[in-house]
Amino acid sequence: MKALIIFYSMSGNTKNVAKEIAKLTGADTLELHPVKKYPDKGMKKFLWGGKSAVMGDKPVLQPYIFNAEKYDTIIFGSPVWASSFTPPLRTFIDDNREQLKGKRAAAYVCFMGSGGQKALSKLKKFLGTDSLEAELELGDKDEKEPKIKDFCEKLNKE
Repeated sequence: MKALIIFYSMSGNTKNVAKEIAKLTGADTLELHPVKKYPDKGMKKFLWGGKSAVMGDKPVLQPYIFNAEKYDTIIFGSPVWASSFTPPLRTFIDDNREQLKGKRAAAYVCFMGSGGQKALSKLKKFLGTDSLEAELELGDKDEKEPKIKDFCEKLNKE
């Protein structure tokens, strides 16, 4: 299995999880960066991010290289914004929908409070699937290491 972790991270939590999953699975990583950065402090952070997620925004992304032929598994990583996955991931999926067809898919979400399951459900719906190979919800109070290890074990089963 050759996997690619595609993720957006504002505060670094989602990026840290991507690094850990990559270490345990040998997956490559692709971090998405919107051309126009989201506010990352105070109330603006929650208002702009939440509004963008609820409205289904698709921000323009900085250039990236994605060679789908190299991978059989795509792992999506996102913080939870307003019980949804982030707009940069929405843009990536929309821009690469054809290349993603036929790939195994998995996902993880990081959140403070709640909304993880809703975010994963919305992501599955956007991907056009009822299930993923593996799903991981990481709340800010969760013990991350065993949950990440379990997620990776599910991914490594073929």
